[in-house]
Amino acid sequence: MACTAMVRLSALALVLAPAVALNPSVNVVVSPGIKIAPPAAPQKRGPAVPSSAPLLTRTEQLRLARDGEVQRKDRRGRGGQCVHVVETNEPLDKVWKQLRDVDGWSNLMRGIKTSKTREWLDETTRTCHFSVTKFRLPCDLVLAEETDQRGAQVLRFDLDRASPAVKRCSGAWVVERVGEKTRVSLAASIEATRVVPGLIVDMVATKALGRATAWLKD
Repeated sequence: MACTAMVRLSALALVLAPAVALNPSVNVVVSPGIKIAPPAAPQKRGPAVPSSAPLLTRTEQLRLARDGEVQRKDRRGRGGQCVHVVETNEPLDKVWKQLRDVDGWSNLMRGIKTSKTREWLDETTRTCHFSVTKFRLPCDLVLAEETDQRGAQVLRFDLDRASPAVKRCSGAWVVERVGEKTRVSLAASIEATRVVPGLIVDMVATKALGRATAWLKD
């Protein structure tokens, strides 16, 4: 008898199931004291917080995990875009302190012969003068510090004034904690003027990224 009642109850639930699917807010009463609960509403997810660091392909991520660094270059004529990502065991605060000490870049990074802050525009933005390579090519940049939505420390740079050597120079350093490592990303878009010999353009394109980040591997 009890078995027959259970079979009828199951059949009734199957008949009423489409009604629940059409209107999930309705509680369908099958028998006194027994209810088919509506399905739980899906949780709303907010938009993903964008990262200031360059996006890496799956292959680049695997290479970074294996080698501790990865590079990408897109050379076009006298300019191009480049990305260099390095992971280090150094604490984030130590790396960020060294990076924001722009006046010390000439001692920190090979290829930068002089580096000097010219003027602070506000608490986070300043103009700086550099001379780069053994030819001491001049370059004036505006550097701005910020903390992005993910908590990464970011140092953005852009060309401040016209230069006889540099037509375009913009990008960002990003310092963030990823797992047990501090990840430092450098992304830049650079173009030299026609005054700069092609040989020097080739040399900068080949060696500049490695020299700019070598201090992280010492």
